[in-house]
Amino acid sequence: MPRYPDSLIDLIRERADLLEVVGRRVTLKKQGTAWLGLCPFHNEKTPSFSVRPDKGYKCFGCGEGGDVFSFVMKSKGVGFNEAIEELAAFTGIPLPRDAGEDPELLRRNEARQQMLDLMAAARSFYQEELQAPGGTAARAYLAQRGLSPELIRQEGVGFAPAGWNRLLERFGGGAAAAEQLEAIGLVTRKAPGERPYDRFRERIIFPIHDLKGRCVGFGGRLMGPGEPKYLNSPETELFQKGKLLYGLHAAREAIRKGGSAIVVEGYMDRLSLVNHGVFPVVATLGTAMTPDHLRLLWQQTRKIVFCFDGDGAGEKAAWRALEIYFDGLEADHHAAFLFLPGGEDPDQVVRREGATGFNARLEGSLSPVEFLIRRYGSELNLRDPEGRAALMHRVRPLLAKVRDPLLRELYIETLGQRLHIPLPLTQKTRRPDGPGRVEEARPPLAVPFHRRPVRRAQTPSQRDHEQALLALVLRQPRFVKEREEELSRLQLENAQLSRLLTELIEWGQQFAETPESWPEACFSTPEQARLAAGILTAEEVSPLQADEEFAGCLVSVHLKALRRERLGLMRRIDLEGDHDHSLMTRCHALKLEERRVLERKVLRDGAG
Repeated sequence: MPRYPDSLIDLIRERADLLEVVGRRVTLKKQGTAWLGLCPFHNEKTPSFSVRPDKGYKCFGCGEGGDVFSFVMKSKGVGFNEAIEELAAFTGIPLPRDAGEDPELLRRNEARQQMLDLMAAARSFYQEELQAPGGTAARAYLAQRGLSPELIRQEGVGFAPAGWNRLLERFGGGAAAAEQLEAIGLVTRKAPGERPYDRFRERIIFPIHDLKGRCVGFGGRLMGPGEPKYLNSPETELFQKGKLLYGLHAAREAIRKGGSAIVVEGYMDRLSLVNHGVFPVVATLGTAMTPDHLRLLWQQTRKIVFCFDGDGAGEKAAWRALEIYFDGLEADHHAAFLFLPGGEDPDQVVRREGATGFNARLEGSLSPVEFLIRRYGSELNLRDPEGRAALMHRVRPLLAKVRDPLLRELYIETLGQRLHIPLPLTQKTRRPDGPGRVEEARPPLAVPFHRRPVRRAQTPSQRDHEQALLALVLRQPRFVKEREEELSRLQLENAQLSRLLTELIEWGQQFAETPESWPEACFSTPEQARLAAGILTAEEVSPLQADEEFAGCLVSVHLKALRRERLGLMRRIDLEGDHDHSLMTRCHALKLEERRVLERKVLRDGAG
């Protein structure tokens, strides 16, 4: 993908009407200086999604916020460059695809487009073969599996005919055609230099698409006995099965509207569920869940139901999904696990019980805590103290991966309640320097006022600027009125502080006049009130320096968020590469923004 200049990005940002872009997905109503609507990023009944055309958008329910580019990226699950291209088309601004680009990059882009065109032509070939006389047995097989002709057409299901080079002959049969088809994995050879032949033969063909709906690979299933039963396209420039989910491009809109997604293991499982009216469903491509799979799903929804076969392999796949789910987990992300009986798969169950029966099973899915107890309950005697203690020790390394500290502690507390372990005991943990020794877990940030120790003076580099910022807002509510937009667009790393700030901003909007102090009703739970008390005790600021402190904390928190996002992207580039340069483009934009914020900070400090 091209690296677009900052001048072009700024021009698109200037011309793209945020209100119009958001209005294509959200019904907005004018209220004061803002426009309000139901948040497209989480389910809610009361509007908490605010748009100010000159400032940006912010949801006071889930915390999502940003500019017109981030809205397109988050609402459609696309990268930065794709958002630029969509908004350029929306505003009528031409993109400089030919001027100033790297010739090598242009060549790669043209080659990639040729691969996509060839893949689309192959998809048409397989669909035609399904309807041809040679596809009679394949059509009968699909009918026997209960798939309707409408669904088959809608999903682009096809058939690879018998013969060693039917697809190759369709594209001319020469060396050039063989080379091109081999590059996208549709032709293979037993050894280099030997005669090429079609990879898929006598198989039902399932086209696999990327998020843009472009065919990038295929899955093939035998209709009778033989091995392998399922065969995927090999890894190519277009196709990486650990980063693709079957049917996600078709289910994306329904996932966002419904607020959840069902994940199954196979092509036929997904198609059978959709055929019976269970939707939205996606499937992995014959591989275990990967972090990339989960990242794709979290871009679309905050609730996932993993549905696996009720056998040993299904249990193993579910456990892998649970491990990935916990890794880096944040609040308001939910998972459930459905295990089917007697080694059956979703296709068998929905054909026997219909959508009503299957949906009833979905309602009975296990929570992550229930899954943990099920998993270890088969290995340990949970009636005995030894078994319950062993379970708690086994799950701690897994729960330690949960990013949100409050959520992590609540998981442990919930496990303790289910196992009838008193709360003080669940807060014990092994010391790293001595086997068998225990100590109290680190206390949470929020503790009663009179028990909170006074924090020693800290240097600027040691200071928790997020907590200091909250202390200033708690002491002087006027900051919410005066600096509401800047506060609304902050991305705090500490999830507890982020939720508290969101609540304060939401309440601040309800006051006609700025209050001198926050009423107790501002805090949604006793925990939030204790958190606020702890912050006020830990942070001391002179009223005469409040404005200066506030401005400094805003800059520091903003810089930290920019650096955090940039470093995260750089780690992804190191691990995954950046074949379309979208991640590198975003890194560059963040670096420039850091520089601008630092320059403003230097000018402010110098003026002070």
